[in-house]
Amino acid sequence: MSLLKKIRSTHWTTSINLIIRGSTMVGKFILIYLLADTLTVEQNGIWGIFATSISLSLYVVGLDFYTYSTRRILDYPIAERSPMLRDQMVFYLISYAVLFPILAMLFVFDVIEWRFAVFFYAILVFEHLAQESYRTFVVFSRPILANIILFLRSGVWTYLLIILWALGFDEVKNLKAVYVFWLGGGVAAFILTLIFLSKFKFNAVRHIPINWGWIRQGIKVSALFFIGTVGYKIIEFADRYFIDFYHGKEEVGVYTFYASMCNMVETFVHTSVIILFSPKLIESFHRSNFAYRKTHAKFAKNVVLNTLIVSVVLLLVMIPLLRQIESQEYIRAYPTFIVLVLAKVALNFSLVFHYILYVRKNDFPIIKATVLAAIINILLNFILIPPMGVMGAALATLASFIIILLMKMYYSRNLPEAQQIIYLRFLRKKPKAPLNSQS
Repeated sequence: MSLLKKIRSTHWTTSINLIIRGSTMVGKFILIYLLADTLTVEQNGIWGIFATSISLSLYVVGLDFYTYSTRRILDYPIAERSPMLRDQMVFYLISYAVLFPILAMLFVFDVIEWRFAVFFYAILVFEHLAQESYRTFVVFSRPILANIILFLRSGVWTYLLIILWALGFDEVKNLKAVYVFWLGGGVAAFILTLIFLSKFKFNAVRHIPINWGWIRQGIKVSALFFIGTVGYKIIEFADRYFIDFYHGKEEVGVYTFYASMCNMVETFVHTSVIILFSPKLIESFHRSNFAYRKTHAKFAKNVVLNTLIVSVVLLLVMIPLLRQIESQEYIRAYPTFIVLVLAKVALNFSLVFHYILYVRKNDFPIIKATVLAAIINILLNFILIPPMGVMGAALATLASFIIILLMKMYYSRNLPEAQQIIYLRFLRKKPKAPLNSQS
């Protein structure tokens, strides 16, 4: 393929990905707005606790196993990846059997009402399967397929619900209807995943035994990442349980609205940058010093620019939206939204240094940074949320993500790709290891 064709192909793929992912983001954005505009603040708080519990549980049942399987699968051609995909699914089935009874504590302690238990488990299963499907297609360098799966999982059902609400179907303007449509999106995404996977020319696995050693090794490796993920999710979601305890469901509703909106900063950058660059960073690191340095520099530039652009746009767009909602509970908490957007900016910037460590398999510094930030976040939630409410939660989140950013900058400061970033020159030192060292 000529250079011109490669450029055209890359731009075409990027454009399609942005359209699909952008449509998903817009659907979620409108749904979040309509939930705030249609439901009571308390009902929005109930939704926030349910959605938060699903998000946390997704990572619990997955144990971050994909962090191990991703790097292993990339070492093999597509045709030889089927045994690992099968073994990964075996692990997830075992995880469901072990952890689902433990998750019942959410209902025992009345965090979620028992009447939503069936929806909780069903949505959790299909959300998790769709999430892993998305990651699988990203690893296979099929970002368009990955984003189609994501659009079904998080986009199509929101548009259907939005259309019905706009047409005046009052019987679907409730939480139960939202859960039904959410579940439908997960089921549709899983079915389409099976269809897409059938198109790949995998080798048969019927006569290949399950590799229990591979699964055990995956658990050992992913457990380290899981600790880091739990830390990150504590920072992202624990504050809502604190708010619920100290201030009630209405304050949770306000905070959930703004926290969901500011997630667009992270989601946009993941769509426009991370999903495209993460496989390239790993592959180029093992191929060529020059290719890797060039790829990482472009990656860093895109992260920074995309983050700043979407943050400013979101802050400006929110003002007329609040005027339309006409709810004093949301309007008075707008400064909280500004702080949460700044928190996401810090988190996105930390990804520049996160991937420097990640591609070199320097995993422990990543874990240390996240765990320390999570511990500080819990302490700040205890201190700030009782007197300050949602603003206290936002400040705790901002402080935690700034800590992650600074620590990842520190741990990668001696590595050459970090030193080529202009705003790290004051930390510049002679590299201790050659570029492709795995140490």
